[in-house]
Amino acid sequence: MAIGNDFLANLRKAQVVKKTITRSVRDLITDFQTTKIVIPSYQRTFVWSNDKQCRFIESIFLQIPIPAIFLLEKIEDSENDNTGRVTFEVIDGVQRITTIANFVSGLLKLANLETLTDLNQAKFSQLPSSISSLFMEREIDTIIIQSGTDPEIQFEVFGRLNQGSVSLNAQELRNCMFHGIFNDFLIDCSRNNTYKELLEPFPKFNTPKEGKPDKNRMLDVELVLRFFCLYELFDSEANKYPEVRVETLNGYMRDKKSDRFRSLEDLEEIFKKVIEMIKSVYFGNQFRNFLRKKDQISFVSTLSQSVFEVQMLGFVDYDISQLRDKTEIIYETFLDMSSYDDSFSDAISKATGSRINERVIIWKNRLKDVLENSEKYYEKLDLKKRLFQSNPTCQGTGSIIESLEQADVLDGKLYHRCSLSENDVIKSDKKIGSRVTIKTRTRFYLDGSAYEANDVYEVVDQVLDIVRERIEGSSFDIERLSSLVFIDTHQELSKKCTKPEKTLKRFKPIKLEKQGSGVLYFDASGGRNEVLSQLREIAKLFEFMKDFRIED
Repeated sequence: MAIGNDFLANLRKAQVVKKTITRSVRDLITDFQTTKIVIPSYQRTFVWSNDKQCRFIESIFLQIPIPAIFLLEKIEDSENDNTGRVTFEVIDGVQRITTIANFVSGLLKLANLETLTDLNQAKFSQLPSSISSLFMEREIDTIIIQSGTDPEIQFEVFGRLNQGSVSLNAQELRNCMFHGIFNDFLIDCSRNNTYKELLEPFPKFNTPKEGKPDKNRMLDVELVLRFFCLYELFDSEANKYPEVRVETLNGYMRDKKSDRFRSLEDLEEIFKKVIEMIKSVYFGNQFRNFLRKKDQISFVSTLSQSVFEVQMLGFVDYDISQLRDKTEIIYETFLDMSSYDDSFSDAISKATGSRINERVIIWKNRLKDVLENSEKYYEKLDLKKRLFQSNPTCQGTGSIIESLEQADVLDGKLYHRCSLSENDVIKSDKKIGSRVTIKTRTRFYLDGSAYEANDVYEVVDQVLDIVRERIEGSSFDIERLSSLVFIDTHQELSKKCTKPEKTLKRFKPIKLEKQGSGVLYFDASGGRNEVLSQLREIAKLFEFMKDFRIED
């Protein structure tokens, strides 16, 4: 059975440690005014209108039930002793506490009340003492998430409570959860003038007009965090980057104090170096995907997080002096790889979260060749420039090529990139980047053991054998497994086939039977990355698969 003592132990570890306290308005306001209760800085702009604030104050007078205020217990480190100061951050209820504070301080005058009309146009200081005392003694429920709650669970609480019209994204939550020296460092990096210059072409990073929402929402900070996380968590022995999920970024921010990581001074130097290299090579088209659509190929207008990772991580091992006279051929090679290397372009455009390692390694391999064998790249670029300046006509279609970026050369002739599947350099050395296919030998790890498979289908067979052994006899786990869209009976999967003659051969029997339905099969008819992604979905269902990892 997959559910047992381990599940109960994990549940106890994951559950929220909390307590519920009913507080008077007086006590809440006193703690707020003395900064025992604090509002995180990122939430300060989220405020109610005057009418909504007034209706809320009226609700308190009327003792209408209102949602509890959620507070997060924080224990600040003390240099003198082990008893740090305890404060409480508001994680749900910012508008409510702010409204009460506005009313008590005199910033809010009551208006448009429909039930307690006698209070219209009144400020708190103008109320009779009996009425103001009555208000201050009204009670509000508060739920305190205690400091002993696991940080990942605290993050989950933030996310689940934060479901309103101004819900916070993951980086805004990190800004609250992991505030401190490293968080401040990330924000400082995001304010670097060169970095801001690189992001300026993308509208979402522009400073919003007064009264308009901020579209950036700390994305500039999160991009810096992703870069540092990938750089520092790179496994050099396995030549592998981590898949950057929410929990990966959270863990990295939480563990940054560890001695195994580089100093902030080192990271700042690397960051400044890399963004200067980005500017010198790609300026104007940095962080954009060079994409082919029908008979046109050009840079897209939006920032691509995948391209950001490729371009930033590609330069970390070099000094700017190594690139200074090779910027043109690096730029040209990025166009080539985007145009003709399907593995590279797919890893940028499709299933981007799970293919970080693939796209970055392919690009780093090619970049290494560009820097070590620059002559052939310059010969190709120089020929292209001469042919384009002489006659910008595609030798394949006869059409005029509008820009040098859209032009390319094959066998010494000028073509539009859309009419080619390779060029002189790619044709002469197709091995660089080592394309991975469905038949590539694959190594994976599961349940504490390492496995080697001749191809993806063998990976599927081995993983399904392990899953079957562990959950056989558990109708609950079989039911969960069958809920996945790519697992069903042979008959039901067959109904979804568009090319039955090819697809049916790729149904892998799991040899488990769903009650009342029949034997279950795994649909392995997709490409390599799709099939591996499906195996990762299975892994998310079971605790015994938590260490499942595929070595790309």
